[in-house]
Amino acid sequence: MRDQNLSTQHQNLQKAYKLSSPEDNINFYKEWADEYEQDFAIGMDYILPFQVASLFLKQKVRGPVLDIGAGTGLLGAEIRKQSEIELHATDISAEMLLIAEKKRVYKNNFVGDLTKGLPVGDNSYNGVVSSGTFTHGHVGPEALFEVSRILSKDGLAVVSINSKHWESLGFDKAQKSLELSGSETSLTKVRIYGDNCKADARNDTAYLLMFTG
Repeated sequence: MRDQNLSTQHQNLQKAYKLSSPEDNINFYKEWADEYEQDFAIGMDYILPFQVASLFLKQKVRGPVLDIGAGTGLLGAEIRKQSEIELHATDISAEMLLIAEKKRVYKNNFVGDLTKGLPVGDNSYNGVVSSGTFTHGHVGPEALFEVSRILSKDGLAVVSINSKHWESLGFDKAQKSLELSGSETSLTKVRIYGDNCKADARNDTAYLLMFTG
């Protein structure tokens, strides 16, 4: 049974990594929503939401804060363990957001496609966080500028980016472009999975890109 679970986790992870369009994402996460936390978050010892929350909360940002690609609310739940800051959530999957809503950590949530622009005004949020959205083809580096758009002038974002694709997909160039536009940035490398992960991806890492509005 344990080997079977590992196989299922691996297959779902590989499918997620291969998603290349908004429609692919919507369809895939619609089917995976109910089993996502047990199958992936718990089964893979997925600690990335904790990593993002920990770095973000050290910065003492005031709300409201938007969780982009919130999924089932794992990152929001980690933030809520340590802070009462006002949280909002957005995701391309309505089914995932329904599960996130049950956690009662978000004041507001809405369906949105980051690659097409979010239904949010300029400078609307003092904080933006994201865990697991910028990865193998999910969302490219150009979406960082949409995050920058919705940040307040004194705002701060912390987003995770799979380190394997930092240079190959051009996230390094996007960071430089943000800096040229006046943003202050920093990078922190962290583990995506904890010690209990037995899958092939157990040693995968992510960069936490922090940047100002």
